[in-house]
Amino acid sequence: MPYDLNYLRHGERLRAALKSLHDTWSEVQAGLGADGEDLFRAREAAAMVAHGRWMYNAALYRTETRGMHKRLDYPKQNPAQTHRLLTGGLDEIWTRPESVRLAA
Repeated sequence: MPYDLNYLRHGERLRAALKSLHDTWSEVQAGLGADGEDLFRAREAAAMVAHGRWMYNAALYRTETRGMHKRLDYPKQNPAQTHRLLTGGLDEIWTRPESVRLAA
């Protein structure tokens, strides 16, 4: 939870953290063969890693500072990025702007 990764963001640090999360995702996938309480814990861990990967991928996609998203490498707001971002996927993470039609 260091501020330089989660509050004062920079693309280089975000990319390094995302790589670490991708590596962790590979390890989590390999450990999903448990059962009982261990299976619950493995799936809980997988959900946290998946969420982190979505979050960091979206943070890299938004090349501006907006609200609580503070990018040291992009310190100003970009009026062209007033949209929300959608992100998802498990093995392959994707991020894209929400279409205006969906937002309306």
